[in-house]
Amino acid sequence: MPTVHVAVIQMNSTSDSPLELASQVEARLAELPDEVSLVILPELWTVSRFDETLPGKAEFSPSILDRLSSWARGRFCAIHCGSLPWAENNRLTNRSAFVGEDGRTVARYDKAHLIPMMNEPSFFEPGDGAPPFLWRGALWGNAICYDIRFPEYIRSIVLAGAQILLIPAAWPESRVEHWRTLLRARAIENQVFTIACNRSGVSGGTVFGGHSMGIAPDGSLLAEAGSEDETLLLEIEPWEVNRVRKAFPVLESRRRNLYSLVSSI
Repeated sequence: MPTVHVAVIQMNSTSDSPLELASQVEARLAELPDEVSLVILPELWTVSRFDETLPGKAEFSPSILDRLSSWARGRFCAIHCGSLPWAENNRLTNRSAFVGEDGRTVARYDKAHLIPMMNEPSFFEPGDGAPPFLWRGALWGNAICYDIRFPEYIRSIVLAGAQILLIPAAWPESRVEHWRTLLRARAIENQVFTIACNRSGVSGGTVFGGHSMGIAPDGSLLAEAGSEDETLLLEIEPWEVNRVRKAFPVLESRRRNLYSLVSSI
């Protein structure tokens, strides 16, 4: 498993034009160091506010995904597209997509847990989860923002084989300490790399918290952004997951017969 050089693009979304925001992202992508092999963007970064304009903005998402796929192919660099509002089969979902170096979409995930405090259930349909996907010899798992408040859901992704979690978010500044604590808890209890990309700045009346971060499977902090727009660079060695789990085999101590109540209600 080769070293993965990750760029986490923490950004604000102040324009009402998804295409203008796509151009801003492309400018950020053009500035990345040559060694970067994976980029991750925030949740719903093409949306300046969460309101009735979401279905209209979803119309731009396929073409924006095509632009990101073209960039990935031209640069030979994978990109996790954060998430985009996605219209399909008369449903609107909050969808993430992982695009490989060849420009092909490797994995998709529709956000499973919609946050009532941000009025998400009024606009989106929840997804049903998605299995980990294989890239560069490792298994990667998807989650989005509010999902990290559900440890049983994250654990299910890990039990399906995930070694690295990718988490785009639009997490508010008012609860940023929850963000930092929950991310480290999910990394520690599951012994996985966790790469999280949050929005920053003010848009739509919400102050977003920033503090995107990378966390190792032993819980140590690899890198953390501040509260403003920033490109966070970090490296991960996926094989470290197996080393940590072998040295401290906490997952092997699970007593599954005690947890049936959690999955049954």
